[in-house]
Amino acid sequence: MLACWLRSMILVSLVWCAGCSRDEEIAERESSNLKPLAVYYGRFIGAHQGKSPANETELKEFIRKQPAEELEAMGVRDVESLFVSSRDKKPYRFNFSPKETQPGQIVVFAWEQDGIEGKRYVGGTLGQIEEVDATRFGELVASP
Repeated sequence: MLACWLRSMILVSLVWCAGCSRDEEIAERESSNLKPLAVYYGRFIGAHQGKSPANETELKEFIRKQPAEELEAMGVRDVESLFVSSRDKKPYRFNFSPKETQPGQIVVFAWEQDGIEGKRYVGGTLGQIEEVDATRFGELVASP
C-alpha cells in the first residue's frame, strides 16, 4: 500500500515538474526581444494596408513613433535593442517579404542567427514566437 502511494506521488511530482518546465519555456519565449518586435511588425502591416516594412529602418521608425507608455507596457526601453537577440546577443535576421504558406503555419519574418543549444526563436507575422530546431527552421526559412 505504501509502495503504491509512493509511486503515485513520484508520478504526480514528475508530471507537475514537466508542466513547470513547459510554463518556464513559454514565459522565456514570450519575454524575448522578438515578441514585441513581432507585435509591432504585425501592427505595421495593419497600419499599411497589408504591406510589410521595406527594411529594418522603416520598421524602427514605425516603432519609435508609438506612444511612450505603449512601448513601456511592451517592455521596450530602447528600440535598437529589440533588433538584437537576448539569447545569442546577435542581430536578428529578417525577411521583409515573407510568403504565405500552408494555412495555420507560421509565416516567419525574423529569426535568431544562432539561438542556443541548437534551437532558434523565429517570429511570425501574426506575433507568434516559436523555438525550432535546425530541421524545422529549414522548413520555415527557405534561405537565411
